[in-house]
Parts: sequence; structure tokens; C-alpha cells
Amino acid sequence: MKNYIILMLIALGLSSCSRILDTEPQTTISDEAVIVDQKSAQAALIGVYDGLQGYATNIVSLDLAGDNVVNFNAQNNVVANKTASGSGGGFSGIYSVINRANFVLNKVPSLSDALVSSANKNQILGEAYFLRGLAYFDLVKIYGGVQIVLEPATKADAHKGVKRSTKEQTYAQALADLNKAEELLPTTINRNRANKYTVFALKARLYLYTEKWELAEEFATRSIGNTSFKLVKPYALFFTGKNTEESIFELAFSTSDPSSFYTNWNSPDRGGRHDYIPERAFAGLLLNPNLGGSRKSLLFQTPAGVYDLDQYSKQNGTSSIFLLRIAEQYLIRAEARAKKAAPDLAGSASDLNQIKGRADVPLFNYIPSTTKEELLLAIENERRFELGFEGHRFLDIVRTGRAATVFGTINKELLKPDFWIFPIPQSDILRDPDLTGAQNPGY
Repeated sequence: MKNYIILMLIALGLSSCSRILDTEPQTTISDEAVIVDQKSAQAALIGVYDGLQGYATNIVSLDLAGDNVVNFNAQNNVVANKTASGSGGGFSGIYSVINRANFVLNKVPSLSDALVSSANKNQILGEAYFLRGLAYFDLVKIYGGVQIVLEPATKADAHKGVKRSTKEQTYAQALADLNKAEELLPTTINRNRANKYTVFALKARLYLYTEKWELAEEFATRSIGNTSFKLVKPYALFFTGKNTEESIFELAFSTSDPSSFYTNWNSPDRGGRHDYIPERAFAGLLLNPNLGGSRKSLLFQTPAGVYDLDQYSKQNGTSSIFLLRIAEQYLIRAEARAKKAAPDLAGSASDLNQIKGRADVPLFNYIPSTTKEELLLAIENERRFELGFEGHRFLDIVRTGRAATVFGTINKELLKPDFWIFPIPQSDILRDPDLTGAQNPGY
């Protein structure tokens, strides 16, 4: 399969800097010289995070596939067709992260205690397992089953002959990596780095996608029960601030390590290209005090009267990307409680109302005659408002089997389940003979 060579870093040790450091790429690497001691192991791990920074914007941009975000120059095309000629949600970038993680996981275990302490080795390996598990989870929820590679690419044909695995096998690999990460990582909370609580939160999401409702509830509860995580008020604080109690895993940027993602959202007079804007009808819902409530702070109106997104708009490139936050855990638990074998509708409604209450919108009126279907629709809608620009909307509707109902009236293509997942980018198929004939049906 297509191989991606790890970027070696000129970096300080992890303990000296909390941000993700800049990287210096090298086109060739001596496999034996990449990771030789604690400093180089830490530097290689930072390279994995750096790769995650690179593809995380593609995950957020998946909202273009749904009804929350549109291209500024095609605003009437609310749910656009997906084509194999597009970037495809960051396929190559995700595999780059996997290959970098594979280098860490391949080399660090053999380092002696004199070169890296046992505690530091566990920390480095645990973070690498988490990041690889996240990468495989992102791949499977976007593309279905993919090629699974667990060894680093040391030469161009290192993974020749690796075919696509099934969706179930890919989910299993993601879960296996998260299980290893949970064994190795401490409970010490760092909102920008993997720890046990990032594992718990991602497991809750994975179990939601794989319909393991009791486990989704259990792992969401682990984060919700930790007083270090809270729904912050006012609502805008979670994205105007930095590393607030809302965050479980936040990709934070700084003026010395900026993100250019704001250029996709900002108009030219604010230093951007104005590629994306909130869809007009969705913006209206957010501005409705009974639906969006204080979440209207996600938007601001330009002098031209257009509503732009404020969440990623800082012109110095310091807007964070939120991969896991506590609000989602409440909504995961609410859905899991409603769907499990012995539904807890009262508990589900209570979790839903935690989100509604923070957003200052009317609470869900749960009464004994409330049906599970009524509650699940309310949760679906609340996920749309609460997580509106974080890459969840399209995938949420697909995983619940409602894409034809919700999106099919807007785009007839979405009436067909073939189009509920993304195509493998054609450029990657052309580069990788093992993907020839493996394109997702319909593309």
C-alpha cells in the first residue's frame, strides 16, 4: 500500500514544552537511527501529534458533506455530491499518522532502561497507541474497512500486498490500540495529550458507533464523573478560551505554532479565503433562542450581512480544534441510555438537559409517556446544535441509518447507502496497486 515516511524532528524533550513543536522533514531516514534514546523517542512522538494537527482540519471539514456547512461560492448546494477526485477526508494524512505511530511502537520497546525509563517508555507507547487507534477509528467511520498496517514503512514496497480489511476488523484494530493505550497511560490530565481520560472518551464514542450501548454509557460516565471536566459557561468560553474544563482532548495552537484553518472560514478582509460558511438555514436555527440559545455565539455577522463562524476565526492562527470535549460525552451517554437493552429514558433526558441548560434553551420535558423515539430525535437535534462545526453531523446521521431521511430530500444521491461513506481518493488508488478495484461501491 501507499507508504508515508516519518518526519524526524529537531525538538526539545516533551517535558520542556507543552505545545506541539514545529517539524523539520527529511526525505530519507536510516531506520536504525530514527529512535535511539528518550529524546529522539519523544521527538518522534511529537511528530505523530504534528501529523494529527495536519489531518484534524479534514475531519472538521466533513461537515461540508452534511447540512451544517456549505461552500461560500456554492451556497445553494447544501449537501454536495462526494467524488473520488476530492481530498476525501484526509485519507493520506491519516495514514501518515499511522506510519509515524508505527515507528514509535516498533522502536521504543527495544530501548534499554538506561536510554529511557520504564515510566517514560509506557507514556510514549501509550500515547502512540492512542493516536494510532484514533487514526484507524477516523478511517473506518469515513471510508469503511481499510488497509491495516502495524509496522513502519522502511522502504517503498514495505506493505506491498496489504488489502482492505472489513469494517469490523478495522473497528477491532482501533479498539485493540485503545485497550493498549489504557493499560499504559496515567490518569494525569493533560488536555493536549493522550492520557487515560482521552482513551475513556474515545472509547465511549467508538462504542456508540459500534452500538455497544452499555459500554458507551460506562466509558462516558468515567469522564463525566471526573470533576476536572465540566460544561463551561458562558458557552463561548470553550472556544474563546484555551484548555478550559470543557476540553478532554484539544489541539491547541499558538502564535509560534499557528494553524491556518482560520483562512478557510474568514472572509478576505479578515485574512481568509472564505471557503466555508455556516449553511443559512442552520445559522437561523442557531440564532433561534429556543434552539441555539447561547450557541449563537458561534456566529458573527459580517458587514455584508453574512453569518460567519467564530469558532475557528482567530486571525493569529490560535483557534483550537476540539477532538473530545465533555459536552459530547453527555450526549453519548444520553443516546446510549435510551438505546440500551433496558432503556433509562429519565437518565437520558437528564443528560440531554445538561446540554440544553448550559446553552440556555428550554429543557426537554420528560414525562412517563415520553417515547424512546421522541427522546432520540431530540438528542440528534441537540448534537447538531452543540457539535455543529466539529465534524460530527454527517457521520451521526449515517451511523443511525437516517441519511436517506435527513439528507435524501436535499440530495437524491443520499437515498442510496453506497453514498453514506466517502470514496477512497482516486489519487491514492492510482499510487497503490493494492487498492485497485477496492473503491467503495457507487464511486
